[in-house]
Amino acid sequence: MYIVKMPILGFDNNKNMNISKLDKNFAILQINEETNMHLLDSIAIKNLEIDIEDNFSKELELENTSHISIYFSIVINNPVSKSVVNLTAPIIVNEDKKLLGQYIINQPMKAMFLTMDELNTL
Repeated sequence: MYIVKMPILGFDNNKNMNISKLDKNFAILQINEETNMHLLDSIAIKNLEIDIEDNFSKELELENTSHISIYFSIVINNPVSKSVVNLTAPIIVNEDKKLLGQYIINQPMKAMFLTMDELNTL
């Protein structure tokens, strides 16, 4: 179970959440007993860099040696290659301290939403 330090948009009142890995690339964010969000692990995205602002890093108690996971919300479609990934608001996890939060990227990006097929073009 993770403590939510920076709210997940739409779930501002939830203070604890869990992440269950499905495989190397996919996970489920368990918001409560009835609500889940599909996630794509950042390791599935080859050429994407995120500069995390200091105030967010402080909230999640991130340090240079912290074990960090980064996930992106994904809307699953059929076929999976047409699923849409939100690149503008990753969920950052401090695995060492079991803290998480959603980080809103305020810098210009090539693309804000991409299909799984399009991710290969980054």
